[in-house]
Amino acid sequence: MEYINPLFKEQKIINEQPKTQLFADNKEERNKKARKTRIDKTHKLKFPVTNIEKMKLQSLCKQVQRTLKARGFEPIQQTKLNTLLLQYGISNQTIISWDWPYQDSKQYMHTNLIELDFEREIGGPYGLAIQKGLSERKTVYMVIMSVLKWLEGGGNIEQII
Repeated sequence: MEYINPLFKEQKIINEQPKTQLFADNKEERNKKARKTRIDKTHKLKFPVTNIEKMKLQSLCKQVQRTLKARGFEPIQQTKLNTLLLQYGISNQTIISWDWPYQDSKQYMHTNLIELDFEREIGGPYGLAIQKGLSERKTVYMVIMSVLKWLEGGGNIEQII
């Protein structure tokens, strides 16, 4: 059946033309572009601690907070202190003892190491975890406990903060 009015005939011709896909090209371009990772991206690590180790780390944090407050700086959080201890241990590997008794206590403390440092020093193909044949958590535990023992044996917290 044909339309009597010629305007409707033209409308049918317009509707029958195939639609062009404008957004398909944009999707392909978006998929091809790889996003750059942020340079300050952090890698969150948690490591198990016993109640005594947790109390030692918390009391050390309180001590550091008092020191920083006396100097006029902002107080430091526990995670930041743990991260500083980890960084110090990584940069001074001579103080690290790899024979700490390790057991997953289901009670954790956290660190936020920069992703590039984590890949280079701990978790990458040439990191400490691979070199020593340990898990990443166990490696972090060994480093932090070694630094804590070093501090208890007369080490200076001023070198770390």
